[in-house]
Amino acid sequence: MARSPAMMDQSTMLKISFHQKTFGQNIRLDNNALQATRHTSFDNGITFTNKPINMNEHIHMKIIDIDESGQWLGSLAIGFIQINPDSIQRQELCKSAIPNICQKTGISYVKRIFERLTRQTVITFYYNQDGAFYILDGKEYEISKNIDVQRQMWGIIDLYGNVKGAVLTTPPKTIADSKTFFIQYDQKPDKLPIKYFTHLKPTNLQSVIFHDIHGPELDLYCQNKVVFRKNVRKLSRPYLFIDFPMRPDDELYIRILSVDFSYRTPGVIGFTNAELSNVVQNIDKLPADDPMGLYDRSEFWIINEEGFDERLSELDEYRFVFDRSGDIHMWRNNESIVPTRTVACADPSQPFYPFFFLNGRIMAFSLIGLVSSTKIVPVQPTPKKKHDDEGLCQLCYDAPANCVMIPCGHIFFCFDCKSQYEGKSKYCPVCRAEIKNIFEIEKD
Repeated sequence: MARSPAMMDQSTMLKISFHQKTFGQNIRLDNNALQATRHTSFDNGITFTNKPINMNEHIHMKIIDIDESGQWLGSLAIGFIQINPDSIQRQELCKSAIPNICQKTGISYVKRIFERLTRQTVITFYYNQDGAFYILDGKEYEISKNIDVQRQMWGIIDLYGNVKGAVLTTPPKTIADSKTFFIQYDQKPDKLPIKYFTHLKPTNLQSVIFHDIHGPELDLYCQNKVVFRKNVRKLSRPYLFIDFPMRPDDELYIRILSVDFSYRTPGVIGFTNAELSNVVQNIDKLPADDPMGLYDRSEFWIINEEGFDERLSELDEYRFVFDRSGDIHMWRNNESIVPTRTVACADPSQPFYPFFFLNGRIMAFSLIGLVSSTKIVPVQPTPKKKHDDEGLCQLCYDAPANCVMIPCGHIFFCFDCKSQYEGKSKYCPVCRAEIKNIFEIEKD
């Protein structure tokens, strides 16, 4: 059926949900047909959208349930079909989308996703004149090319194999730039109060910073205590090293600031006894896409791709403890977990530098501090023209700070960021005094 303008207008007005008449025998719909769960077996999990999908209209689907027993092979399939689900009798619906739905119904464009999927992952798929595509891990993949865009398209989601549940949701939160990121906070993100590890006393915490040299997609702020990963499709060497090694009895604390759930995994944490200065000076020689290649180097490297769990969310606090046996344990939000989560096993006779490979959900995080018996000699980050704090707007770190807050007199942001901050808070981000007015300063 060719699409008329009236059909497209009506379809655009409807919210995307699951089709409430036609779905697999093992599917249960909940939450006003926004949630679909396969409650038994491994197949009969086909679902459709409630309406035809327009060109460049995006379907956002979040994985909410995974079968981890290992008894089911196969995985999710997504795509589009050019037959109205209303015309398909539920009892005659195929057990699986591939190959059955492609063979027994109208023209369809479906692809099975073989990547290991995790809970909370958001997969986006859509079509245009160039074909049908899905977005995962920040990359765009092809579902099919040479599709007929003149006919109506319904979305199809086959909850097959180890993927048992999904919800249709809003687009995953993605921060486009650092200015948007800093607008979220009324104060510098490295100065946020500790929420979970309340036993920590400021007098016990030593300040640590990230090393100046890092991956090209990463930017450092707040005197190298905050990292922000740029929103790019292709990541290459997103390495980040802490500029101080951990030793037995040391405790490192960090805070997650921004998360992008279009990625399947949080990211990689690791530890190395390598001479850090040699590593960072040759960072372009480190493996670009897969940090597992670090094991081929002569130094000792510990890499954990599952150090952070899938519950990761913004403002989570993490504690890493290097014990005297060489184990490095991790706690999330001061939870009491027995046994503790061990993320690495190291030689306790040697110091190890923590590092991160930010190729996953973690877009930004800050260093809260380090508890250590070793006194850290303060190291000032190498001055950078673009991100040097002094004299720059503390929101965008690009333009000069040229707006004074009345009556406290603090100068914190530039004129462009002024209106954005005014709409968010009425208090000075430095001293928390109520702002009566803000004036732009004209500099000579």
